[in-house]
Amino acid sequence: SGTGSEVTMVAVVSDTEKNVKMAFASNYLMPHAAILDPRMTQTLPPHLTAMTAMDAMTHAVEAYTCMAANPISDAYATAAIKKVSNSLFSVLDNTTDAHGRLELAQASTMAGIAFSNSMVGLVHSLGHALGAVAHLPHGLCMNLFLPYVLEYNKEVNGDKIAELLLPLAGPDIYAQTPAHLRADKAISTILTMRDRLYSLTKLPRTLSETGKVTEAQLDEVAEKALNDGSIIYNPKEASLEDLKSILKKAW
Repeated sequence: SGTGSEVTMVAVVSDTEKNVKMAFASNYLMPHAAILDPRMTQTLPPHLTAMTAMDAMTHAVEAYTCMAANPISDAYATAAIKKVSNSLFSVLDNTTDAHGRLELAQASTMAGIAFSNSMVGLVHSLGHALGAVAHLPHGLCMNLFLPYVLEYNKEVNGDKIAELLLPLAGPDIYAQTPAHLRADKAISTILTMRDRLYSLTKLPRTLSETGKVTEAQLDEVAEKALNDGSIIYNPKEASLEDLKSILKKAW
């Protein structure tokens, strides 16, 4: 329950010789129907459950906060975020929790519908690049970069990030948080979620925690990210130096 590939118009082809991941989109990839059977995920280990859930979470967050967002994608994205926030930790406590598994499967599909209608942004540009250079799983890359990219984008779309506090943390925390602090609180909620996932499943939060990335690779990651198609939809433009700065924060 991660990529939402069953309903997206996007595919990724890995060129292992050139260390490049090429994404392409086509309406021919869209299905007439998709069947969700969460029983297929009941034996998924906790660290993979966490990784794939954060992939779905990132799809939804970027669909909501990037430049092509629209009322249809917003509706699917916020519903997906709420489902991941409400169900991920109960599934990690009990991996065969049938209701929780269904919620995560629905979240993944809904996030896929969301970003097929509005595209993704800089988290994916960096994630595609890191995945190509260091051969790390996509969901792990999403988890690494999500809060740092939101922090980078905040001065441009802080109002949209602030709105995510409601599906991320629930109505009580949203109501208790002053409006001008909600964007920061949304980002800190994601940071706290990642800390919990690390303590429960050892899902890396930083590039250094992966043990598979060297600082010497960061320039190559930044250069590849700059040429990744997803960067077009990011709300704040990014130069090569901006990307290197985000990578340093994620180190």
